[in-house]
Amino acid sequence: MKEVEAEIATPLDCGFIDAVRPDDVDIPRGMEIRHICAGGLWHIHVKYVVEKPEDLLTLKNTLDEIVRALQLIEAALRGKA
Repeated sequence: MKEVEAEIATPLDCGFIDAVRPDDVDIPRGMEIRHICAGGLWHIHVKYVVEKPEDLLTLKNTLDEIVRALQLIEAALRGKA
């Protein structure tokens, strides 16, 4: 059993944290997602206890979903959504 951590440092203002936080409700057991405001910018920290190989795919899918949400926010800010 290993604990895997990933951090995404965004160029977005911390005011956008609540845009993604509601999606953090039904996360897998052993996963923690924290939204951090550091220096006025939004950081997302994901920690997951990997017990079996399939858990790595779950982590990857979660990170992909977060990145897609961030891309939508950035596109909306540029008027391309």
